[in-house]
Amino acid sequence: MDIDDELDCLSQDAVRWRPKDWPCPLCNSSRKRLIGRRGGIAHREGRGVVTNVVRCRDCGAYYTSPTLTPSSNPYAGEKTAEYFRIHDPEKKRMAGRHLAATAEALLGRKGSILEVGCGRGELLEGAMDEGWTVFGIEMTPAFAAVAEARSVTIERSPVETAAVLEQRQFDVILFAAILEHLYRPADVLRRARRALPIGGLIFIDVPNEASLTMTLGNLYMCIRGRDWRVNLSPTFSPFHVAGFTPGSLRRVLRATGFAVVRMTKPRWSNALPQPRGLTELIEHRGLTVASWLGGKLGFGDGICCWARAV
Repeated sequence: MDIDDELDCLSQDAVRWRPKDWPCPLCNSSRKRLIGRRGGIAHREGRGVVTNVVRCRDCGAYYTSPTLTPSSNPYAGEKTAEYFRIHDPEKKRMAGRHLAATAEALLGRKGSILEVGCGRGELLEGAMDEGWTVFGIEMTPAFAAVAEARSVTIERSPVETAAVLEQRQFDVILFAAILEHLYRPADVLRRARRALPIGGLIFIDVPNEASLTMTLGNLYMCIRGRDWRVNLSPTFSPFHVAGFTPGSLRRVLRATGFAVVRMTKPRWSNALPQPRGLTELIEHRGLTVASWLGGKLGFGDGICCWARAV
């Protein structure tokens, strides 16, 4: 059964998808190379929807082809406690303080911060603690309600249509674990640029598709004789549809009016479930080692980037 047959077996109410020749979400090129499959039968627990993972031949970004798009907001029915079960609210609040302090050091002053996809608002609450004026965009009502209870002003809207990006300017815009979920991240970055003055800052936190973990994970799949790939994980809620490398991120930022100020590639913690057998134990420990080594060698699991509007 090929991927089209597998997609045809799905309920039309569960998912709709864009054509196979949908171009790169970062540079709009149609030149791509097939990497492998992800999701569904190409997932260790059969989760998600099977689709191809491809890599743009021009900018090096990863994306799904066909690009699967949920028929409705995939997070609309989520309970905040369940969705954020692995998140420590106090750690996120402390991260918000750190981001605000970094922004102040780069700008030379305090100002206003907009967070795109702010969830429950912990990052913005931390920024408020540091004396910043904050605003959030959040499309999921349950998440927005929690953020509003933290005294964060929220526009309940997808970022693609958020009015605040056209109506006012900010000193800093945060995209913390958001761009990988967007179908047209380059278009959103252009909107963000218009909402910043020259010298304004943008912060981006995305997975690193060129990390040592990804590279060794794909090699492991090849050794096992599978065409599965670990890029663009997960292919279930919360979906990852656009994948960045350090080079592709620099390129799209340059194309949308930004200059990179600082870029790091940190190690992430092991998110695999607890192993239930020898194979899963080997995979779990292998991921821990690969992540640790990647962090040491500069090929960490994530990309954290500050850039300035030019």
